[in-house]
Amino acid sequence: MRRRDWWVVGSYAVVGLFLLWVLVPIVTVALNSVKSPQDIFSSSPTLSFTPTGDNYGKVLGELSFQTFLVNSTIVALGSTLLSVVVGVPAAYALARLPVRGREWWAWLILFTRMVPAVALVVPMFVIFQRLQLLGTYTALVAAHTTFNLPIVIWMMRSFFEELPRDLEEAAQVDGSGRFGAFLRVALPLTSPGLAATGVLCLLFSWNEFLFALVLSGRETQTTPIGVASFIGTVSVDWGGSSAAAVLAMIPVFVLGLAAQRFLVRGLTFGAVKG
Repeated sequence: MRRRDWWVVGSYAVVGLFLLWVLVPIVTVALNSVKSPQDIFSSSPTLSFTPTGDNYGKVLGELSFQTFLVNSTIVALGSTLLSVVVGVPAAYALARLPVRGREWWAWLILFTRMVPAVALVVPMFVIFQRLQLLGTYTALVAAHTTFNLPIVIWMMRSFFEELPRDLEEAAQVDGSGRFGAFLRVALPLTSPGLAATGVLCLLFSWNEFLFALVLSGRETQTTPIGVASFIGTVSVDWGGSSAAAVLAMIPVFVLGLAAQRFLVRGLTFGAVKG
């Protein structure tokens, strides 16, 4: 075999190992969600078992897990929308406007993303408690925006910097101001990047646990809290937690499938060539 053939085989082997590493836990959780406790704790695990829907019945019936899904949807969409509305103009300003020390501002924004969540949760708890917002959607959306906003600014800044300046300058010559060039030229051309950024923000917000645990109330708890509720002080309801985890994964999986065609950064290139 030639060196190129070995390289191709090695690449496929690495991808296969990665897929195996990722898919085995997901398949295990999916199988456990339709197993009875006897099958889950069997000393000789096997793929031949009688599926049961009791775990899903318990999750959707007794626990009303759909409420957690609704709460996560509200918080994730609210945080993503707020982060995009605030972060995209900021990213454009850092990419295009002659802001003094803009590189330092950009790195300072990135530094805020590096701060551990555990260092922020106590001050946020005190602030929202004094504002009487503790346990509300507003508190969760604001908290999630703190770690989504730097992602939006840094990702969208790179997309704006990849655009040729000639397009915006031509729009300004035709009568559009700076804001018009941003709204009618730069923003549509970076829509794939905006979609990718929005998907990442949704994922981070959907999976966030610490802020949801401390800042949410009984009526605003999100899916990670719902999944964790199956962990008791003595034992763990593996069937119920697996069913809840599967229900929590389905919306994200559907979102990924729906948005995959927008995640190609190549659409931001070739604008000058037409």
